[in-house]
Parts: sequence; C-alpha cells; structure tokens
Amino acid sequence: MKNILSGIITICLFCLNVTGQDVHFSQFDFSPLHQSAAQTGNFKGDYRLTAINRMQYKSVTVPYKSLGASVDMNIAKTDEKKSWWSAGLLFENDVTGDADYKTTIVDVSVAWNSFLDENKKHQLTLAIQPGWMQNGLNFSELYFGSQYDGDIFDPNLPTGENPERSSYSNFNLNAGAGYRYAFSENSDLNLVFGASHLNQPDISFLNDKAKLFTRLTGIGVLNLMLSEKISLQPQVLFYRQGKFSQLNGGANVQLHSLENNLKNFRFSAGLFYRNKDAVIARIGAGIGNLDAGFAYDFNTSDLKRASNGRGAYEVALSYIITKVKPLKKNPPCPVY
Repeated sequence: MKNILSGIITICLFCLNVTGQDVHFSQFDFSPLHQSAAQTGNFKGDYRLTAINRMQYKSVTVPYKSLGASVDMNIAKTDEKKSWWSAGLLFENDVTGDADYKTTIVDVSVAWNSFLDENKKHQLTLAIQPGWMQNGLNFSELYFGSQYDGDIFDPNLPTGENPERSSYSNFNLNAGAGYRYAFSENSDLNLVFGASHLNQPDISFLNDKAKLFTRLTGIGVLNLMLSEKISLQPQVLFYRQGKFSQLNGGANVQLHSLENNLKNFRFSAGLFYRNKDAVIARIGAGIGNLDAGFAYDFNTSDLKRASNGRGAYEVALSYIITKVKPLKKNPPCPVY
C-alpha cells in the first residue's frame, strides 16, 4: 500500500510539473510539421505523408494517447527553379488523464524556400502555420473534497465546482525558419527554428485567464554518408515553453542496400537521451519511399519508482511520392 501511495503522489507531482506543455514525440523526424512550420516541404520528392502514434504511462495510470498525422507538398518544384513554395496540413489528437483532457489541433502551413547560391548548397526556408485547436475536459470523471461527507466518499454529492466551460476552441498561430547546407548529394546539415502558439490562446476552463505559453523549438540534424552502405544521422532537439525546457540528443545508424531507389532496402537503429527523463531506443526499416519506425522510452526520472522504468512506445510511418518529371523538349536541329 505504501508503494502504491508513493507512486500516486509521484504521478500527481509530475502531472503538475508538465501542465500547459505540448505533446512531444521521441521520433521527432516522423512529426516534422509538429516541430516547426519550416519543415514543410523539407524532403526530396513532391508529396510526403506521415503518421505517428504514442502511448505513454500505460504501466502506471490511465495511458496518455497521442496521435499525429501530416501531409505536405512541394509546389511546382523543378531543378531549374531557385525558389518555390510548399504547403502542408497537420492533424494532432492528444488525450491524457482520468478526465480525458483532450487537445485536437488542425494547422495549415505555407513555406517559401529559396537557394542562396548558384551551386544550390545553401537553402533558406521561411514559413507560417495558422490553425485551430480545441481543448476539452470531462468534469464528471473528477472527484472533489466536497464529495467527502466526513466518513465516506459519496460521488452523488455536489462538487461545489462550477466550470465556465468543458470545452473551447481557439485560433492558433505558428511560424518557423530553416537553413540547409548540402555537403554533397547525400550529406547535409539542417538547422530548424520553430515558434508555436505565438498568439498564446486562453486555455482556462474557469473565469480566470490561463495563457498557453509560446513553445520555442530548435532542431539540428546532420546527414552523413559514411560509405555506400552506411549513413549516420546525429540529431538534437530543444524545447522551451514557459519555465519548462527539454533537450533530446542522439544518433541513428542506417544500413543501405546498393539497389536502385525502388528497391533500396534500409535498416536503422539509434539511441537517444531526453534530459532528466528517458533513454530512447529506436529501430527502423524502409524500402523505396516508405519508412517505418519504432521507439521505446525507458524512464529515468523520479517517475520510474512507479513505472519500473517503463515509459512510452511509438510507432511511425512516412511515405514520399515523387512524380515522374517530363522530358525536356530539345530544340529542333536546323536543316542546312
């Protein structure tokens, strides 16, 4: 009983500490538009579809369930163009806790991309991402001190609480910027900045005001081809939202076949660390333009006393569509 009570107290303290934070994904490369609007169109191809599902704290309490999906596209991008536009759509649904606190987000992103030099080694991206978010809470699943009559707890007693609303919707505004430097055709450096909830929407259920803090995101990804069959991808991600900050870092190693792109088999494995929270193990596989990933978080924070180190797991998919480019028309040969 003592261990159970200790676990409950730890969970409550943890939940109080993270109030007002956005959902996070360990495989942040499978949730590009969630991290920054500047990730819109940041891939080789014409269309990209992604999906990611996260299940957290299932071993401790009511699991936290997070789902994300996105589609983005490069508009009329050709080898001859120095600049082009990209557009995307992001959907997220997050459900947490006994009272099913739910957050649903739909964002539309537009990005402008431009090469900064004739050799197309330096690329700049500027993006904006307006959208809609809805939050809801099931107050009937909550218990209050006023329902304790001095001897027993009676759920039929009035709660004494009068929330102004059980759900609400807000306009949401995000923006971002990105820089890419290409060392070669298959090796590059990507630096991405994102600012989410710039308008700081009100997320209070009561008569007072509770602004959602702006989330600042910084990402660095280095893609290195070490040989024809081996590539290395160090990644780092930093969040800052109000007083909360988070740092993720690690690397994936990927093995490639030497087949053409349609039969390019890939297998990857990686190890990451979320500062003061979890060690993250990752594996992935791909063929052609389809990639799948799995991640498991081994909890290292104080919550491990209740979770026994079992944190969260994620499954993710990414698929890129590349249209066949039309052949260039050759000018007619003059007849002499």
